[in-house]
Amino acid sequence: MITFLIVAGLLVAGALLMVVPPLLGRGRDASVTPAAADAEQAATAMLVLREQLADLDAERAAGGVDDATYARSRDELERRALDEGKVMAPGASARPARVWAVLVGLGVPVMAAMIYLSVGTPDALDPQKVAGQQTFSPEQIREMVGTLEARLEKEPDNVEGWAMLARSWLVLEDYPEASKAYARLAELIPDNADVVADWADVVATKNGSIVGEAEALVARALEIDPNHVKSLALAGTAAYQRGDFAAAATLWERILSRVPPGQEIEGQLRDSINDARGRAGMPALAASAGQQMPPVQAVANGEGAADSVLKIAGRLDVAPALRDQVLADDTVFVFVRGGAGGPPIAALRFKGSELPLDFTFDGVPRMSGNAPLPEKLALAVRVSKSGDVMAKPGDLEGRIDGLSADASGVALTIEKVRE
Repeated sequence: MITFLIVAGLLVAGALLMVVPPLLGRGRDASVTPAAADAEQAATAMLVLREQLADLDAERAAGGVDDATYARSRDELERRALDEGKVMAPGASARPARVWAVLVGLGVPVMAAMIYLSVGTPDALDPQKVAGQQTFSPEQIREMVGTLEARLEKEPDNVEGWAMLARSWLVLEDYPEASKAYARLAELIPDNADVVADWADVVATKNGSIVGEAEALVARALEIDPNHVKSLALAGTAAYQRGDFAAAATLWERILSRVPPGQEIEGQLRDSINDARGRAGMPALAASAGQQMPPVQAVANGEGAADSVLKIAGRLDVAPALRDQVLADDTVFVFVRGGAGGPPIAALRFKGSELPLDFTFDGVPRMSGNAPLPEKLALAVRVSKSGDVMAKPGDLEGRIDGLSADASGVALTIEKVRE
């Protein structure tokens, strides 16, 4: 079991190092619309939550936790995710839709465990038989996916197999393929709201927006189960992004009615609901017993945030020796991490054609929510030739360590080739 957890944990850690979804970005030119930025940041929150849940789901699949322990642990992840996930509407702060991050991830299925299942034998889930396994490289995971696909060619109606395949593609962050797998899974079990909501989640990430195709899937999930929590959250977020704040508040209030009074998640959810109600000209909900609600306007203005504010700003350029290697369509990721490493705290996304450019993290939602920032931070840049969020040999990189959260005038240079 220990080795299993280590493997799963390393997979999650490795994925989190690159959790910057397509279309992510702030600080770019004025042609990027606020609505596009909203969708990009929501996609980031979805990916972060998905990776946080993977470890817990893997342990449950391996038989390491019972249903009661799993439920309690998942509730804690939901609470943490409320602090981390933020969906920002035009002109709004990062705070309004924190409910997005926690509840879009409800029901997001097992990822790490799927890797074990996909090798083609149920014994792979036996914790006694996985002892001694090492971490998997992306190439190994893709090989396992190939094995699973071959299996599904022979067993096209294997529900568990299609679920494994969909989740495997999520591990690899290949959202178009994951969407195809979920589409097939939904054909096999059309009345499963969890499957349809997860499909909507993937489509929203693939498209960079919950509005449109993903929203139609959410409506389908709610037809199956009108009280499906994840679907209510997604539907509320879609309404919020369209500017229909009254509808967003109403949908999220249906979730609130299912939360036991006194839980911390209740207060976080009320914050998001009251922000939507305030924007719709509606009165704030009354605070529950023992809870002191901040004024709605204060929430809308982003007040009450942590004292530690990320404001790193500077200029990104390419070393002369590498300028010819940066193409106009290359994807450029800029990350802030803790000085000791770990997952990104915040991230920006640009195109190679925009270089050189000025950037700032002021106002960019943090993946760690309002958690205190480390005293020293690292700033890194990566030019992806494939556009994939996972680093590959041949990518161009640069890094600066020892920065404070309010460092300005930072000169970040793309100066080496990843081997």
